Amino acid sequence: MLARALLLTCALLIPLAAFEVTARLFDAYVPAGAELTPTRPDLYTADPQVGYRLHPSRRRTVQYPPRNPRALSVISNADGFRSERELGSPDTRPRILVVGDSFVFGSGVEGPERFTEVLEWLEPGWRVDNLGMTGWGVDLMVRALATFGEKAQPDVVILAVYTDDLRRAAPAYAGLGYPIPRYQLVGGGLESTPYPRPGLLQQLRVTQALLRLCPEPDRNLYALNTALLDRYRDLTQQLGAAAVLAFLPGRGDTPEDQQRRRFLAGWAGRNAIPFLDLTGPIHAAGVGRVYIPGNFHWNPAGHRTTAHVIYRRLKKLFPDLR
Repeated sequence: MLARALLLTCALLIPLAAFEVTARLFDAYVPAGAELTPTRPDLYTADPQVGYRLHPSRRRTVQYPPRNPRALSVISNADGFRSERELGSPDTRPRILVVGDSFVFGSGVEGPERFTEVLEWLEPGWRVDNLGMTGWGVDLMVRALATFGEKAQPDVVILAVYTDDLRRAAPAYAGLGYPIPRYQLVGGGLESTPYPRPGLLQQLRVTQALLRLCPEPDRNLYALNTALLDRYRDLTQQLGAAAVLAFLPGRGDTPEDQQRRRFLAGWAGRNAIPFLDLTGPIHAAGVGRVYIPGNFHWNPAGHRTTAHVIYRRLKKLFPDLR
């Protein structure tokens, strides 16, 4: 029986060891967080509060998208956000602050082509500030609002959530390769923790391969994102601003996209917060017309469409905002 047990053990361990060696040779099934390498250190810098941001007060030219790239100017203000204007600079106009990911950042378009700038062009009586960053999830958006919200002095805060943003609250998600601070639910409340490093067993490639075979029970982390949205609501109230929640769609409208929209709409309804679903207007305008070819970001036409929709909605919601 001992000999049989040894043979069985060898029969299991030898192929597993061979798989581990092969996976390492081909750099496959790399554990998340094991070897973090920032993808654009020339453009972004680590930040302990919000994970990462642009190098402050710089001007860079980037090529995007990867296929048929366009030379784009990226100008950052002193706080490391894509803007030629400083947060909190003197202005007597009502202030609208838009917080989001690469769609708000404007990946693939020039700064003046972004929907935030177009929105201010449509209504020169408003000042619209942009607090968008490539790769952010709802958690980093909330951290950014907590860090920079008071300086921005908003009257209205629009949280713009792209359909993929919810899953970015996962512990191992690293954005652009930075060890970003994480939130976890503890006793029903949010607790901030450092970026987790994988343990010994999690560092094995065979472990990662097996994990990828298992279905993710809740990859959108609805309970955690509910707490993050609650934090956004509370921060906005503390700033004395009105909250608006917007959903930014992908090129398609999958069942998962629909589930995410229902989740956000439900939260907004329970909290009496206006919810703006861009799915209908964006898709009605034509995916081929408003998205960059072969890319999931909007082109200038997509940003213009978004600006017009938000403009009409804000005019109805806040007729005295002037």
